[in-house]
Amino acid sequence: MLRIINIGLILILSFGTAVADSFDPFPIDIIYPKPFATIGSVDSTFIFGSVSPDRVARLEINGQNISIHEEGGFIAFLPIEPGAFEFDIMAISHTSDTIFLDWPIYVPVPGKSFAYDSLFIIDKNDFYGNLSLTEGDMLTLTIQATPGCKAYFSIPGYADSVPMAEMPPRIQPYWGEAVFGTGAVPDSMKIRGFYSGFINIDYRKLTDSTRVIYNLKAPNKDEVLSRILKEPVEFIDFELLKLLNIKGQKYESLSRVYLKINSDDFPRTLRFKDSVQIVRVGPMKGYLSIFQPEGVQAVAVGREGPWIKLRLSPNQSGWVNESSIEFLDAGWPPPRSYLKVVRCKSESDRLLIEMPLSARHVYRVEEEDQRTLRLLIYGVTSDTDWIRYDFNDDNLRLAQWSQIEPEVYCLKLYFNKPIWGYDTYYVGNTLKLQINKAPQDIDKMRDKKIVIDPGHSPDPGAIGPTGLKESKANLDIALALRKELEKKGVEVIMTREDMSDLPLYDRPKIARAADADLFISIHNNALPDGVNPFENNGVSTYYYHPHSIELARSIQSELLKGTDLNDYGLYHGNLAVNRPTQYPAVLVECAFIILPEHEAMLKTEKFQKKVARSIRKGIEKFLKEYDRE
Repeated sequence: MLRIINIGLILILSFGTAVADSFDPFPIDIIYPKPFATIGSVDSTFIFGSVSPDRVARLEINGQNISIHEEGGFIAFLPIEPGAFEFDIMAISHTSDTIFLDWPIYVPVPGKSFAYDSLFIIDKNDFYGNLSLTEGDMLTLTIQATPGCKAYFSIPGYADSVPMAEMPPRIQPYWGEAVFGTGAVPDSMKIRGFYSGFINIDYRKLTDSTRVIYNLKAPNKDEVLSRILKEPVEFIDFELLKLLNIKGQKYESLSRVYLKINSDDFPRTLRFKDSVQIVRVGPMKGYLSIFQPEGVQAVAVGREGPWIKLRLSPNQSGWVNESSIEFLDAGWPPPRSYLKVVRCKSESDRLLIEMPLSARHVYRVEEEDQRTLRLLIYGVTSDTDWIRYDFNDDNLRLAQWSQIEPEVYCLKLYFNKPIWGYDTYYVGNTLKLQINKAPQDIDKMRDKKIVIDPGHSPDPGAIGPTGLKESKANLDIALALRKELEKKGVEVIMTREDMSDLPLYDRPKIARAADADLFISIHNNALPDGVNPFENNGVSTYYYHPHSIELARSIQSELLKGTDLNDYGLYHGNLAVNRPTQYPAVLVECAFIILPEHEAMLKTEKFQKKVARSIRKGIEKFLKEYDRE
């Protein structure tokens, strides 16, 4: 018998030469997780790798028999426990020799409620650093503490004893299961004892920064008993009685962050110094607007750590990272423009809409539906007496302006055909909205210019049980797709044709430089920790902008027909290769490389051609149905 007793040193003890010879070379290769890795805080996860099928007849992990694919790959989804955890792996040879392998990982302990009899408080502000607030802001504070108590916060020199309400039990973030699994989150993930309170910021100033003071007070006996008696018998939480042991106790705690109110630092005009700035709806939150160019100006009114709050209009704000902006001289006025004229110019492949302004303003483009687009320009007031159409253009049906709120100008465009793509940029202070027209002979593949992007490389992407790298599998399918498309007269541009390195953000640049009609990124899937791969697998397709969803639907439909794999869904996904606006773009997850059966298929030319043919049919379907009512 052989037993690995220290995976770090790969120390093997041999009892009998014949056994050692039968297991030479070592027959078990674990791909995921790596030894001593810290994985997600989940109650179950997968482990996969391969064994030598000519040497291993049976495999057990933690006492469960694990299926071995004919090529040696295996995957298991097993319960795990918080803390230091080991997978106990046993492989039995065809001659009944046995090898044992201990595979250690670390599982973070999930958050939990504090005990009722431990009056203890932790500052749980979801802030990224010190705060600067101004009149009109709302300050909302949240802490975690002993459940069942009374909580307050104070701002020295500004507000005293602001009440905080105890909120319903909170479910811990479990995004992997929510997005890629069944969506169920276990009750064990719920945490009690979160208190929240808020205060509206008025005109008063704090001359110096300060820290918020939190106060927690144990309830009196009557309050505890009243709370218990209000519940139906089957829901009574007798643990509440432990609060009686801390009767009259109080606890005080200071926040970690410092607070400024109506500071002289703000308001202040700033300028974007990055060429592709993103404006977010909150610090590290969703995107409000993408691809803001260098030189755009806006007014900063507050701060949260490295995140700067912008006043876009009286009713709307945005956030940018301080690393991508520069403050202008104190007293520099906010950008203000009065838009007098909108002019349209038609070219063979695009319609250009020009709006002369006095400065570069933040803007946002919204696709309301397949034939309607809204351009919002912040800090701009209408003085629009003229909209000049190009009579040679047969696509733009109507252009209509409105002042949807003070300092927000809206140009709404109605088209006769579905939106193909668009670009927005400044030339000087003239904002230009370029509407890209669909290619000629839209219902035919010939002469279309399609960019194929084999995902990953230099990074390998996901890795299959026997070691197949996703970057290699993606390339094989992409090359097969190129052949399929070229047979139809398509001009194909590959972002890479071999395993050479190509940075992620260079891939859309290749498509833009080539003036691409379509962009297809090829990938193969894996899963986050905690999501069952036996229940959650198949084909999926991702888009970002609404004008790409029909291409995604068409490809997903044909892949399901052509591969007989499960439908793993159509997704709006915030992915870098899908964010460019100039053309329809999708990312396809062709199979699940972490499943032994899928990995084995991905190695075969037959499956590669099957996927490529399905994607080609999906593109054809999209083009044929593009202008169908």
